[in-house]
Parts: sequence; structure tokens; C-alpha cells
Amino acid sequence: MTERKPFDAAVRRFLDEQAVATGALPPAMTSEEQVRMARGFMMRALESRVSIAGLPNGVETRDVEIAAGLGARVYVPPGDSASRPVVVYTHGGGWVVGAVATVDPFCRLLSEAAGVIIVSVEYRLAPEHPYPAALDDTLAAFEWVAEHAHEWGGDASRLALGGDSAGANLAAVIANRICSVAPVKEHAQALRALLLLYPVTDHPSADHPSYAENASGFGLEANLMRWFWTQYAPGVSADDPSIAPLRLREVPALPPTLVTTAHYDVLRDEGIAYAEKLKAAGVAVSHLHAPDMGHNFPVTPSQVARFPQGVETLGEIADWLRETLVVRQVR
Repeated sequence: MTERKPFDAAVRRFLDEQAVATGALPPAMTSEEQVRMARGFMMRALESRVSIAGLPNGVETRDVEIAAGLGARVYVPPGDSASRPVVVYTHGGGWVVGAVATVDPFCRLLSEAAGVIIVSVEYRLAPEHPYPAALDDTLAAFEWVAEHAHEWGGDASRLALGGDSAGANLAAVIANRICSVAPVKEHAQALRALLLLYPVTDHPSADHPSYAENASGFGLEANLMRWFWTQYAPGVSADDPSIAPLRLREVPALPPTLVTTAHYDVLRDEGIAYAEKLKAAGVAVSHLHAPDMGHNFPVTPSQVARFPQGVETLGEIADWLRETLVVRQVR
């Protein structure tokens, strides 16, 4: 078991402040109302934490269209470089909420700190677009980047997949597919790194202890996570590794992988289990665990600014990306 420390008191105050600022999610609603209210609640919470004030202004951004109706934002760090590695990034939000805008500050910070180009994907959301729409969009984005990276100084031979929470689930599943399925295995050589921030890797029916231990009050409610699943993958078997990569029977030859977890997170145990599963399969895994933090802490910009753990973890993520994608030229 990982080290456990008391939940950070400053983070506790921060979450309480956010709860007051954004209001509470009503417990009983019809399906249509649930989606509307959940989106309103979550977007208020996310947007209240988003600010680009004081962030790196040397990072160049541009919005691009990957396919009809599928957009993305490209982040290019400052400095002279003819060819930079590229991270295809998918945001969190339970496959139901969230947007490129909500992770914009994090992508700016990480792009400059790591010296990498980031392509943040505006994938389709459930329940209007349930599984496998978001997965299809993530794969389409990766393949598009492989073809177009050179247009903004990217190196198509040094690509990474990354994401947080539900976005990390998409990154993990697509990485497994790229490295094991014949039609997309041609891209496996270009996939040099996998970045999984507090990933969703298993179905709630697994009843991991962290679901009960951290059910409420730490940034992601267990019941809300269960509800997200009903919106994203209705009728899909909980044993299907394309929604629950922890249940994958045989791990393919994945690139070096970074997994972050937090003790006070409902997703803690499945994230730790996935890191251990990949290690056992021979994948080069680095695992960063925060013993006194909750869900979302290294990505939310206001937490990065207010808490030393956020600053430290962002630096460690950037260092790992730089070492894996910039310093190492081959896997």
C-alpha cells in the first residue's frame, strides 16, 4: 500500500470554496436533466479554476480542424527548434463534460516546461455520442498528427498519447490498440510515450476500495463517476478492455509510461493496479503518487499555483516527457 498522509488542509479549504462557488449537483433528475445539470455544474467548477493570467505567454496556440466537426488546439513552445516531439492530449470530464478550454492553462504550462508541442483534442462527448465515439476521435487525432505534425515544427517520429482521468482512459485504450492491432500498428514505432494522469482503467463494478474510502469530498464523487459510466458506455460489458484497460488479458509492447495517482481519489486503486500491470508486462513505468492530494490536482491551474505538490508534480511530468521524448531518441 502506498504512503498515506492526512488530506492537505489547504486543498480541503479550496474544495470547500469551489463547492460554495459552483453550487451542488441535484441528486434526483431525469436523464436529460442530469446531462444538462451535470454539464452546468461541472463546467462552472472547471471554469472557475481556469485562468491564463500569469501563464507562459510565449507559447503559440492555434485552433485546427482534424476532421469534419472535430477540432483541436495546438500548443507550440517558444524557442528555436526545427523538430519537436508532439503529445496528443485528451481532457478529463467523465467523457460527458470538459473541453479543450478547461485544460488550456495546463497545456500551456506543460508545453513550455517540457519543450514539447501539445495537440489538445475536442473529442465528442456522451451521451449524445457514446462509446466508441471518443475513442474513434482520439485515434483519428493521433493519425492526423502523424501526418500533419511537420506543419508546425513537430516530429512525427516522436509522438505521445496523454490525458487525465477519462481522457487518460482514452489514451490508454488507443495506445493498446495502436501497439497491437494490425491496421494501426504501423504507428506503433512513432508512439514513444504514454502519459496517464489519474486514469480511469476499470469499471466501477470492480468495487475497488478507493471508491468507498474516497466516495465524496475529494474532488470527484463516486456516484458521479458511476453516472458518467452510464452515459458513456451503456450496455457495454464491464470486462471489455476497450472501456476498462485494466481487464486487458495481454499487454502489448507499450512505450515508456508515466502514471500519476492520488491517495484521496476514487480512481486511486485502479490507477495503481494499472501501473503494476504494465510493469509486470515489462513496460517501463514511472509512477508518481500524491499521498495527501485528491483527484485532478496536477492539472487544475489554480491548484498548481496554490499548492507545492502541484508545482512539484507538474515539474516531474515535464522532466519525464523531456527525458523520454527529447533526450532519448529511441525507446
